[in-house]
Amino acid sequence: MKNFSLILFSILILFACKKEEDKKSVLIEELAKSEWRKTSILYSADSIAPDTIPTFSPAVLLCKADNIWHFNATTNTFILDEGPSKCDASDPQIKEEGSIEDLNNGSQLRVVGGTTNEIWEIESRSASSFRVSYFGKLGTQTRKFRVTFTKI
Repeated sequence: MKNFSLILFSILILFACKKEEDKKSVLIEELAKSEWRKTSILYSADSIAPDTIPTFSPAVLLCKADNIWHFNATTNTFILDEGPSKCDASDPQIKEEGSIEDLNNGSQLRVVGGTTNEIWEIESRSASSFRVSYFGKLGTQTRKFRVTFTKI
């Protein structure tokens, strides 16, 4: 009877581990197939109160327009490369790196790095672009950001 229990327990563990392996993130797998650039950055004009609809204004910094986002599905990580144009010549080439995590079956992506700690709401996604929104700081105020990434 002990042997049967041990065998049954081993089989259950084997299937439980297999189930976790199969649970790869489709969102992260798709993002990792390409490199991405932010092509549109909008942010709310003032602090967000829960009962207001944000007004979006364009935010364009040319030195950030060539930054490249790399996502890795094997390690669930990201790298933000500064790109050819730097805002400051002394900036490192790897601007940011950290971890990514699929939340709510691909409807959100947690992005955590050295200075980044955001939960991106996936608003839309296609083979060539995706759009996210998240709350973040701009100066001392919390703003809502809406960012479109385009495949390079």
